[in-house]
Amino acid sequence: MTDYDATAHIAEEIQNAAVRAPQAIASALFLTYSLGFLFNIVLGFTMGDIENLLSSPTAQPFTQIFYNVLGRTGGIIFTLFAFIILNFCGISVLQANARTIYAFSRDELLPFSKVWIRINSYTQTPLIAVWLSVTLAVSINLIGLGSYTAIAAIFNVCAIALDWSYCIPIICKLIYGTETGRYIPGLWNLGTFSTPINYWSVIWTAFVSVIFLMPTNQPGTVENMNYAVVILIGILVFAMIYWFACGARKYYIGPRTNQHCHKEKDNSWDFVSSLCENDQVTRF
Repeated sequence: MTDYDATAHIAEEIQNAAVRAPQAIASALFLTYSLGFLFNIVLGFTMGDIENLLSSPTAQPFTQIFYNVLGRTGGIIFTLFAFIILNFCGISVLQANARTIYAFSRDELLPFSKVWIRINSYTQTPLIAVWLSVTLAVSINLIGLGSYTAIAAIFNVCAIALDWSYCIPIICKLIYGTETGRYIPGLWNLGTFSTPINYWSVIWTAFVSVIFLMPTNQPGTVENMNYAVVILIGILVFAMIYWFACGARKYYIGPRTNQHCHKEKDNSWDFVSSLCENDQVTRF
């Protein structure tokens, strides 16, 4: 389970977002957990011998399960459905990534922010940011053609980074909490269940992060080593250098909104102000 924040990417376009966005996130989590639990039970009863699945000529254990249980026709149909679902997931992730690039560019955090934030006059979307997202996604996935070990490590880091991006605000909430008066619960919240769920979220994320960093085969060799920890450290080092040495901390003052940028009139913000004044805001 991941991408818990999917609804947050369109929060600016939701009426009464303070209530409906967290409701959507909570309901999606509940449904995903319930259906996923049932799905795993079905898999447990139908998967058969694990070694045969891993050595399947299709190189896709799920496809082999579909074939074993449903036959050739059923296996093809269900595999096709899986590809369609993956395509929808890819579209939503592409949208979320492009929104993130646009938002960080609006905040002047990314290099060449003036380029990525430009709005296409025809589509009224940050088309350059979208194509940047596509280019990066394709480039990273091409690594898989050369090395499964490398692409697996990248995917593991993606899961770790994504989950910890959710935990960072949770940890801040637990540290500062309502007792200090620096955290004010939203209109829709979990009430007395909030703190226990917050602690469990952090504990679970820490646990699965360790799992994602561990080798998947024993004994570990150069070929099957999980290099996720190397990539993770590299990303953290790059982020620190970019933040301190390259001066990103001088420009980034926190999240800005399209409404907020109307008020920004300093020289470093003129290019975004002009976009806002022309009502050139994102439409996905």
